[in-house]
Amino acid sequence: MMGEVKAGSRLVRTRLSLMMFAFYFSVGAWVVTLSTFLMSAPIHGGLYFTTIELGWVYSASAIGGILAPLSVGLLTDRLFRAERVLGVVNLASAVLLFAAGFICDTAQPRMAAAYREAASKQFVDGRPALEQLARHDDPNDPTDAAFRERVRAALDPVSDDPGVRRVAADAFWPLFGVMLGYCVCMQLSLTLTTVIGLRNVVDPAHDFSRVRLFGTVGWMASAFAIEAVFRPATTDVLYVAAAGALFLGLFSFTLPATRPLGAGRSAFEAFGLPALSLFKDRSFVVFVFIAFIATAMNQFYVVYAHRYLKDQGIPAPALVMTIAQLVEVGCMFALPYLRPKDWMKSLMLFGLAGYTLRCVVLSIGWVPAVIALGVPMHGWGFTFFFLVASTYLDREAPPHLRGSAQGIITFISGGIGVLAGNTFSAIVVDRYRQGTMIDWNQVWLVPLFVCCGMMFVFILLFKPPPKAHP
Repeated sequence: MMGEVKAGSRLVRTRLSLMMFAFYFSVGAWVVTLSTFLMSAPIHGGLYFTTIELGWVYSASAIGGILAPLSVGLLTDRLFRAERVLGVVNLASAVLLFAAGFICDTAQPRMAAAYREAASKQFVDGRPALEQLARHDDPNDPTDAAFRERVRAALDPVSDDPGVRRVAADAFWPLFGVMLGYCVCMQLSLTLTTVIGLRNVVDPAHDFSRVRLFGTVGWMASAFAIEAVFRPATTDVLYVAAAGALFLGLFSFTLPATRPLGAGRSAFEAFGLPALSLFKDRSFVVFVFIAFIATAMNQFYVVYAHRYLKDQGIPAPALVMTIAQLVEVGCMFALPYLRPKDWMKSLMLFGLAGYTLRCVVLSIGWVPAVIALGVPMHGWGFTFFFLVASTYLDREAPPHLRGSAQGIITFISGGIGVLAGNTFSAIVVDRYRQGTMIDWNQVWLVPLFVCCGMMFVFILLFKPPPKAHP
């Protein structure tokens, strides 16, 4: 009998692990590389969005992060089984991602035509600049490099051509609307996978991390699939993501039954509003502020890292970015041995220091250091700040408010923080963008200065509680 229980437990963990793998595979397929496609010039197959337009597309995720926590408790704690809600929202996600790909595929030829028409008015040495791109293509010849710079400078004004901007705007609004609907579903799925995982493992403290680990594996697998089989900076990423969401939508109906548990709770409690009392504590306010800033500054990397690595001449940038996930996995394994309950503030400070060091390395732009140190710090920072933060919430919040406290952090960092970060990073990148060229050194200095100030505030004002609530 005991062997049957253990076998059943392993089977449940396997199904939950596959759920995590599929969800993060679908999200990872588009998040990393879609920005490069939307920003690229039409001659490279892109839609030539402005950084502001790109920022709003990615901010759809933040708006979803604001709306989803307000409804997930009502849906899964009071009305429906969580696995059925997960299935429905992922089937909807598949439809919306496919629609997003169709919108982009329809707009790209129109954008290419508008771009070529506008570019035909730009000349270099008496000939159309666009025709000169194939000339002088020796990267080691300084004469060729100088000529290519002249061609690039001649084509830069094309980005502001009214016809080009009109086509981009025509594509942006329907794409933003579709992505907004998708991101509400995606944020619901993010919470639901956690709820289903925690409720269906035997020992959540011991087993859930093993289940969640397969989400990171799924994210890495999507990067390998995009680079090896598909075209990274194209609409392929949206269709691959749609396929992943479709699989998860169908598979969700085979997951263990996760019934509502909050039938006796008031709507006030279902929305987690009692947890607002935690804001009476100064350290909790400081933590929420730091989480907000860290998330906002992290959007510089989340949205623009793929384009940055590509501009640095690094091959297969999506694969290079999986180094961060490998480091994240290693840090997850090491974390229990570092005694996060005893060294909470120090480990969280290590995470913030990792985010700061990442900005230092990326602003310098030395490729070996970017690959060996800059990219890995993304996984390091996430593990040591945001995962250790769960230990902090376990101490700060009474047992009946821990879930609601997590909802507050999701709302502020995953919602408002991402929205503010996308908007702010778009303004900064636009400030240092000229046509298709971006001065990345100046861009990364901005989050570097903010991260330095963030660390100073954390060291000075944050004081974790001495022990957990019973």
